[in-house]
Amino acid sequence: MKYKLALLLILSSSLLYFSPSLVKAESGIAPTEINVSLADQKAKRVTFREELQERKEERKTEIEEMRATFKEKREDFEKKIKIIRDEKKKKLAEKIDQRMATVNKNQTDRMLKALGKLAEHVDKLEERVTKAKDKGVNVTSVETLITAARTAISAALVIVEDQAAKDYVFVITDEKNLGQSIKASFDTLSQDLKKAQESLVKAKQAVVAAFKAVVALQNITPTPTVATP
Repeated sequence: MKYKLALLLILSSSLLYFSPSLVKAESGIAPTEINVSLADQKAKRVTFREELQERKEERKTEIEEMRATFKEKREDFEKKIKIIRDEKKKKLAEKIDQRMATVNKNQTDRMLKALGKLAEHVDKLEERVTKAKDKGVNVTSVETLITAARTAISAALVIVEDQAAKDYVFVITDEKNLGQSIKASFDTLSQDLKKAQESLVKAKQAVVAAFKAVVALQNITPTPTVATP
């Protein structure tokens, strides 16, 4: 009975705590609200993608080492699960294990996609700031907010990419501790996904703050240029 309850907990709680509906449209900004030329928009976005890709490449070895560590734990799990004589318990444990891996993958994929959209919005905001600056508008405070948004996105990407590399295998010693092991792994998964989700929310908030500041630029009168006699 305990194992069935554990499975129900996995299936229901994962949807309750990590549903995309908890964070309405992570990007939070309608595409039509930011109007820039297609050519400039594309060029700016590629530049930011290259920057993010470069950082990802720098962390590639670190991620691979993480995956290698989890691979060893996975191999140990596959060996020790054979000691469970009760076939029903064994199949249930394997089903929960697969479900947890699916939940982690689905949630991190969603977060990475949302962060990508937020990065695109930042690129578009920078184009508007550049145009306002060319007209003589003081954009110093707005540029600070955009920098903060980029920093928040980059930080969230590190957290989510690390999360995507994790594997929540159970530590099995005998059949008696199986239920406790399942609960411990699920609790860890829940906490880690919550942390990743919070980083995404912070990134979104930073982008929204920058967006509001950029919109406010429209109501600012450019500083007049005084010609030197």
